[in-house]
Amino acid sequence: MEDYSQYNGEGTTLRKIQLRLVDILLEIDKICRKHQINYWIDFGTLLGAVRHEGFIPWDDDIDVAMPTDDLKRFLEIAPKELPDSLFLQTETTEPTFRRTIRRVRDNHSLYITKNEDFSKEYHKGLYIDLFEVVPYPTVNRKIQKTIMKWYSKTTTFFFVKHDITLKNHLATIAFPVIRGGLHLLWGILNLKPKNKIGYEKHFSPYGASHSKEYVFPLKDIQFEGHTFLGPADPNRYLTSIYGDYMAIPPKDKRHTHIIHVEFYE
Repeated sequence: MEDYSQYNGEGTTLRKIQLRLVDILLEIDKICRKHQINYWIDFGTLLGAVRHEGFIPWDDDIDVAMPTDDLKRFLEIAPKELPDSLFLQTETTEPTFRRTIRRVRDNHSLYITKNEDFSKEYHKGLYIDLFEVVPYPTVNRKIQKTIMKWYSKTTTFFFVKHDITLKNHLATIAFPVIRGGLHLLWGILNLKPKNKIGYEKHFSPYGASHSKEYVFPLKDIQFEGHTFLGPADPNRYLTSIYGDYMAIPPKDKRHTHIIHVEFYE
C-alpha cells in the first residue's frame, strides 16, 4: 500500500490545514444537528471518507452541501452560534466578497489560493464551502454538464481581476450574453419534472446530479475519527460524480489549492 505521509504526515503544513478544517466542520455539524438542518459532506470530502476514512491525503479543503431551505436556516442561525474564531462569509455579511458561494471562514489563519482578489478587503482565512442543492430536471448528462461548465465559467470570470488583454476584453463582452442564454435554456429545461437534485448552477464543477434516493435519508459517516452526515448511498452518489472513485489518481494529478498559508494561533 502506498505511503501517503509525504503529503499530510504528522506535523506537515497540509496536516495542520486539514485538522483546522475538521475543527470548523465540527462546529457546522453541531449547529446543524441542534437545529435539525440537513447537510452532508460532499465531493472530495465524501470521497476521502469512503476511500481513506478521512481526507484524501493531498486534499486541502472540505465541501458541505445543503438543500436550499436548510441553507437559508443555517445562514440565519450560524452568525449567532458560531464561535468568535469563525466567520460566516456571504455577500451580505461581507459585501466586498463578490462571490455567490457561502463559506465558513477561520479568523485565525491566512489561506491564499489562485483566485484571491487582493484589491478587496475580505476574510481570507481557511474555509469550508457551503454548496446549495436545488431540484433538477432529468436532463441528458452531457448537455447538463456543458451548461453547468459554461455557466460556472462565465460567472466566476468576474469574481477576480484580470489583465487587460484582447481575450479578456472579448470575454467581458461575450460572457454575460452566453450566461444569459444558458440561464434561459436552463429555465426551459426546468419546466420538465424535477426528479433529481444537483448543485446551484454557479457551482457545479462536475455537472453532477443525483437521484433523491442516493441522498435521503442522510446517514452518519466517519471522517477523520469523527461522525458527520453523509448521503444514504455514498457508492452510487460518488459514482455519479467521479465514475470509478476508488481508483487512485497518478501522482501528476494530485493537486492542492494552496499557494500560501499562515496560522495566527
